[in-house]
Amino acid sequence: MKIIHSPTEDSPFLIAFKPAGLPSAPLFEGDESILTQAIQLFPQIALVHGKKEVEHGLVHRIDTETAGLVLIATSQQSYDSLILSQKEGKFEKWYRAEVDLIPDSADLLGGFPPTPSLSENSLVIESSFRPFGQKGREVRPVNQNAGRAALKKAGSVLYRTEISFESENVAVCHISAGYRHQVRCHLAWCGFPVKGDLVYNPKSRQNLQDEKSASNSHEMKFTAFKISFPHPLTQIPLVFQM
Repeated sequence: MKIIHSPTEDSPFLIAFKPAGLPSAPLFEGDESILTQAIQLFPQIALVHGKKEVEHGLVHRIDTETAGLVLIATSQQSYDSLILSQKEGKFEKWYRAEVDLIPDSADLLGGFPPTPSLSENSLVIESSFRPFGQKGREVRPVNQNAGRAALKKAGSVLYRTEISFESENVAVCHISAGYRHQVRCHLAWCGFPVKGDLVYNPKSRQNLQDEKSASNSHEMKFTAFKISFPHPLTQIPLVFQM
């Protein structure tokens, strides 16, 4: 864990860089995670009551396979304020992804509605989501073009991903409200799955199954590199970036 912002009395929150492979939250007290490490350094986090008892002050999490910034409140007042900012759509997140160009990735993965129309330099993708696959470990986007079965399983909230490109193979994605796997799934839907993504990149899936590639690294090239939110005490906009 690399500390980006240490908590103070005037700014009672921690921002840390989480390496890929380390969970954001523990499954039980003391389980290895970025939150567990943070509590060891700043014990006051354990006094915060979060969404789940074991999660304490964890506000912004990222997938285990994703590297990047996480946000942890170190006081109850800070936590409550930051959660409210999330609900009001004032919490923004940016991700950088190295991508493969696979126009038919959605068809290869299965379960996706027709690919949305794309522009050359940037695109905005919007959908609700539904669980998919064994025990719902994956998700799939759902829009008006999805089938009846998919529409019945989807929630009513629409999630928006704004995608731009730094280069042919590097995408920058911006979201406010977020759903599990949202950005990775939307990128795959558009034909730009994240390199090394064993869930939403058919090429990476195939490489893992290939005995010749079994010993190769499959690190996912996906980083949560920037977050913006109102200060929990003063409401002044803050931006943190790697």
